[in-house]
Amino acid sequence: MKFVHIKQIKGSRSLYGSFLYIALFPLFLFGIVMMIYSSYTLTRNIQEEVSNNLRNVGVAVLAAYEAAYQGDYNVIIVDGRVEFYKGNTLLSGDNALIDDIRNDTGVDISIFFYDTRVLTTITDAEGNRMINKGANTTILNTVVNNRTDCFYNNVLIGDKRYFAYYMPIMSWDGLTCLGMIGMATPAENVTHMVRSSVIRNLLIMMLAMFITAWFILHFTSGLIDIIRKIMVFLTEISGGNLSAELDPKVISRPDELGEMGRLTNKLRASLRKLIERDALTEIYNRRYCYRKLEDMIDKAVPYTLAVGDIDFFKHFNDEFGHDCGDAVLVEVAHTLNDNMRGNGFAARWGGEEFLLVFENISGMAATLVTERILDDVRQKLVEHEGKFHSVTMSFGVAQADPLLSLDANIDVADQRLYQAKEGGRNRVVGE
Repeated sequence: MKFVHIKQIKGSRSLYGSFLYIALFPLFLFGIVMMIYSSYTLTRNIQEEVSNNLRNVGVAVLAAYEAAYQGDYNVIIVDGRVEFYKGNTLLSGDNALIDDIRNDTGVDISIFFYDTRVLTTITDAEGNRMINKGANTTILNTVVNNRTDCFYNNVLIGDKRYFAYYMPIMSWDGLTCLGMIGMATPAENVTHMVRSSVIRNLLIMMLAMFITAWFILHFTSGLIDIIRKIMVFLTEISGGNLSAELDPKVISRPDELGEMGRLTNKLRASLRKLIERDALTEIYNRRYCYRKLEDMIDKAVPYTLAVGDIDFFKHFNDEFGHDCGDAVLVEVAHTLNDNMRGNGFAARWGGEEFLLVFENISGMAATLVTERILDDVRQKLVEHEGKFHSVTMSFGVAQADPLLSLDANIDVADQRLYQAKEGGRNRVVGE
């Protein structure tokens, strides 16, 4: 059917023009928003993947040194020269182990004593290893002083920029930070990968947009009402209303329009899951949890927070593999989520940390509920590759003070979590 026939049926050029405007303009607007969003998400995901890969290399390096050499790390200054030891073994000048790992992974590795690079696979323009070079002060303060891992996407080493991940090197008793290990990959490699992926993604989305537009332009006048329903639904989604529902009359159609309706429903569900849910555990993620809390604050809903952390989670990853760690996270998340029904909701706050939000429940009552939840966690056995693992958690509970900001109230619960861990773990510290 030619476009002129639609005009003749409707008897109005303005209606035809409105049809084109309603059908095409929101479609391309939605496509642009989705291309920007998907490009941002893809870039972020690639950087997260790079960060995880670098961290895994760092864990492997530290494990290799622990397996190869006995004793703690130590440094002796001889005539102004830094000699780096592992137990009684002098490591300075012996780059064989990290060279082998660098050859296997393509990741450059540096080991620092405090702020001095004592071992490295990175060389300068003349091919000399860049040892005895100082570390960036910001990185040093973050990793060594705060004893925390950190990922950077723009680190200058020599005259070259890198994506780098740094981890503290702790003494055997975990009380002293002796330095740090840094894993780096050239920024140009990651940038090229991001650019290629984004361009491919944009081309696919643009092609999908134009194909959809071409089909829409060939609809007959009898389908205008169905198209309008679909476009209203898409407009709701592009506007952020992921609770919108598509008219059942569209979904039940057996033709292309019915399929489009069903696909848009799936798209809505996928977007909602992506935005609201943690990909691994399928409970609320940190971003959506934060938004729900802000909405509760706007509505003056009293709430209590419980920050929980899986005890010795690193042990599961290091001893049994990351698949085992993932299984533990999933089982704990499901346990927390099941127990929070009727009390509020649970969210994965990050890593092995979870946040429980109790609605209209006092701090004392929430503490009792959290203790029951901890009992339930203790009773669970996580099965992985035929082995069963018991899990414990530490919790900090704090009733929200309406005079404090959301972050300040979370900090109070987090401080109590720290008290629980310092007090021996496997306990609840609350009101």
